[in-house]
Amino acid sequence: MTQSPVPIAPLQGLPPYRVPHATADIDLWLHGNEGPAPPRELLAAVGVEAMRRYAEPRALETVLAGRLGVAPAQVVVTAGADDAIERTFRAYAAHADAEVVLPVPTFVMMRHYARVVGATVRAVGWPAEEFPVEGVLAAIGPRTRAVALVTPNNPTGAVIEEAAIRAVAAAAPGALMLVDLAYGELADVDVTQAALSLGNAIVFRTLSKAWGLAGARVGYAVGPAELIAPLRAVAPPYAVAATSLAIAAERLRTGEADVLAYVRRVRSERAALVELLRALGTRPVVSQANFVFTRLASPARALGLRDGLAARGIGVRAFPEDEAIADGVRITCPGDERNFVRLAGALRAVLAEEKR
Repeated sequence: MTQSPVPIAPLQGLPPYRVPHATADIDLWLHGNEGPAPPRELLAAVGVEAMRRYAEPRALETVLAGRLGVAPAQVVVTAGADDAIERTFRAYAAHADAEVVLPVPTFVMMRHYARVVGATVRAVGWPAEEFPVEGVLAAIGPRTRAVALVTPNNPTGAVIEEAAIRAVAAAAPGALMLVDLAYGELADVDVTQAALSLGNAIVFRTLSKAWGLAGARVGYAVGPAELIAPLRAVAPPYAVAATSLAIAAERLRTGEADVLAYVRRVRSERAALVELLRALGTRPVVSQANFVFTRLASPARALGLRDGLAARGIGVRAFPEDEAIADGVRITCPGDERNFVRLAGALRAVLAEEKR
């Protein structure tokens, strides 16, 4: 009998990324942290040529480099920031003895990609606002190949101050700092330039959040040219669709005012949402992203809030698959007044029922 092929050891038993959803009809999705809907006119940027020609990202990389004040060789455009992160793990952490220091909870794909390449994850607890800089420094060792720093963090919205980023980078000069700034536009302080000055960091940004192009799948990595070059080498040809490149370029050209207005609205909403959730008896984390994470009395209560909101047509993210945050729910800020009023009313109704 012929033995069936088996995947490499790190992939055996590794599940794909999936978001557990409530079983209800949802018309207001506040679970994925997508940004504002761009104007319909943006589609006019996509011509027939963009559909029939292979994609060429250099023009967009030049635009992004100009916005950041770096050379085009320091920017690589990818299929979302997730693609950039995955390439980075393959390029820098695919060693049998590699260790990745990972403050948790954090963006779920950091641990996933570390496991895909066979690296060992050294997790450091980061349950609330204050970044555990001493714990991260203690976790760094001779086998540390990468340290993941997500700020604002997902799912909590907490941030890492510039001084902490510099301290971690200095403690691990031979390791790569993966500085994920997917929600950077929404933070009070943009640490992009501070991270780029380190010399051993790659910064990840995206147009999926504040720029409202999650479906287009356009992200990018920025760093020293010699660190970025391997990310080009491990990429498939034409990784980002030409249509997405055209939409992204036009959004960057015309959408700045929309983004600034969205950021102002979200900053107001998240402050109000933290105050409301606290008043309703939950334990929210003060956020600098476009969402608020709050803990409830138990995992069952968290699922009860998710399902209660779903029954009212509102989808939020619960984490039953992660024991460390199974008592939490993440709620994306709607970004407009009407839907925020709807969300607030639904939260009051569901949490009032929970108390009975």
